[in-house]
Amino acid sequence: MLRATKVRIYPTPEQAEFLNAQFGAVRFAYNKALHIKKQMYNRHGVGLSPRKDLKPLLAVAKKSRKYSWLKEYDSIALQQAVINLDVAFSNFFNPKLKTRFPTFKSKHDRQSSYHCTSIKVLD
Repeated sequence: MLRATKVRIYPTPEQAEFLNAQFGAVRFAYNKALHIKKQMYNRHGVGLSPRKDLKPLLAVAKKSRKYSWLKEYDSIALQQAVINLDVAFSNFFNPKLKTRFPTFKSKHDRQSSYHCTSIKVLD
């Protein structure tokens, strides 16, 4: 049985800055994966699977100079962003669901959730 706990947090300014940076990195991973998928389809007619084809690119990107800043952020959260894109495309192509084509995430939209690991609660 899977369990989840919803918790409202009240971060300190330092923690809020870290969370905002983490949300930005997750949003970047989602948007970059969507951009790559759209470009490959428009230019070459090739449909990439976000989960199988784009998720391994995160590790490659972290090793490059241009995207080495991604090393500072939670790798599981970045991978989850790409998985969320895969789910968005699955929902889009499902005829039973009337969902729109996945769109780019904006900094100004509501940040709905964040997936992370290794959480420790201190009293």
